[in-house]
Amino acid sequence: HAATLHAMVVFNLSNREAAHCKVQNAKMMSIGMKEYSISYILCDGDACAMKEITVPFDPPLISSAEARPRLVQDHHKALIPKFTWLVTDPLMRILFGACILLGVGTALGQEELGSRIDDTPWASAIVTAVFGTSARFAKLVVGAWYFSLVAHTMEAFYTAYLCKTMLKMKTGTTFKWFVLNVCTGFPIMNKVQELVTVDSAARSKKKSS
Repeated sequence: HAATLHAMVVFNLSNREAAHCKVQNAKMMSIGMKEYSISYILCDGDACAMKEITVPFDPPLISSAEARPRLVQDHHKALIPKFTWLVTDPLMRILFGACILLGVGTALGQEELGSRIDDTPWASAIVTAVFGTSARFAKLVVGAWYFSLVAHTMEAFYTAYLCKTMLKMKTGTTFKWFVLNVCTGFPIMNKVQELVTVDSAARSKKKSS
């Protein structure tokens, strides 16, 4: 499964490589009783290099007949998203933090949020200079929260659709992608679309050959 191999490679990259580099042409190279190896091209800007990772079977295979079901298990495992991305991925960290702040402001309510800003001199000075009044700022915060919630949820439903129909993920895994998409928005949807693109390209290549 092309998307699985791609995901295995991407999810094993360092945080820096995951943020700045692109993975191309991930291929299964060999399968043994103890491990299997995947080759791929890692591009950092215009500089590309051939790489290889080795994934162990834990525990090792007893017979070759076990290879396929164990690889299917690894397929589902590789496609499970990481909630640590909310901290380790810079863009997701910013968007998630912004959503939390908007949610807190909305929970306080427009009047309470405006009152707290007015009671904090430095915050009042900044808000007044940028937005005119604290009441206008509080209204924008609440509006932005509901807009982001609706937009992220719509994206999340589309992401879940791709996970189930195109990538054949389990329901639990799909739900995790859905939750992360609601929390951060388009960065998660982009990850799923990348896997779908890889899988579609591999299927098209297979049909044409």
